[in-house]
Amino acid sequence: MTPATAAAQVLADNASDVVEVSLLPGWREADGTHMAALRITLAPGWKTYWRAPGDGGVPTRFDFSKSYNLDEARVLWPTPEVFRQNGLRSIGYRDEVVVPLQLDAQADADDITLHAYMDFGVCADVCLPVNMVLDHTFAAGEVSNVDLIEAAFADRPAPAETSGLHSIECDISYGPEQAEIAISMELPQLPGRNEALVIEPSDPSLWVSEPKVTRDGDRLSAKAYIAKPTGEPFTLDLSRTRMTVLTTQMGVDIPGC
Repeated sequence: MTPATAAAQVLADNASDVVEVSLLPGWREADGTHMAALRITLAPGWKTYWRAPGDGGVPTRFDFSKSYNLDEARVLWPTPEVFRQNGLRSIGYRDEVVVPLQLDAQADADDITLHAYMDFGVCADVCLPVNMVLDHTFAAGEVSNVDLIEAAFADRPAPAETSGLHSIECDISYGPEQAEIAISMELPQLPGRNEALVIEPSDPSLWVSEPKVTRDGDRLSAKAYIAKPTGEPFTLDLSRTRMTVLTTQMGVDIPGC
């Protein structure tokens, strides 16, 4: 096994012929941050999902807690595609995706030993669950796959402040079973087609409907419903409600309202 395809063992035999995952070791920054990546390669016709997979997708979950000399791990998702099937929206990737990992070492000069669990889904006409163990020791002095990881890092949704977002307003009204959120933002039309909005509350247990998006010049408006599946009352923290505007060519990341 070469360093460029470090250990990534598929534990779900029923998915091993449709998805392959490898770790790209990357490099260590001067501040102790190690840049690495996951490369996910899918068989034709199959797809996997973004951090917010939509009602038709399968969420991806990571557990890095068993790793050594790792203070924090951040998954830096590239801009995804929007898919529609059987009346449901899903958000993710087809063919191949490189997902950068930003690993913060506890001791900057020491190796990071990654022992992580990854649960995700791959779908075509059916969906299959995949459970993986990711094992690799990232040496402080190694350098590899720089161009591939940097390209994936640059392909993330652009920050709002560099994308022409001039203003954003959010209003929420609470009902007995669900809330309605209304969003209005001044954001120039993005390149590409099929403009869509993804709303991610800071509370992952909340369900959010697909927003209905309209545009009038530079004004993008959207409405969506939010509910707690258990039926419990809730309060939405608008300042920590993340939004992403997506087209077929780019995305814009808006961290709160």
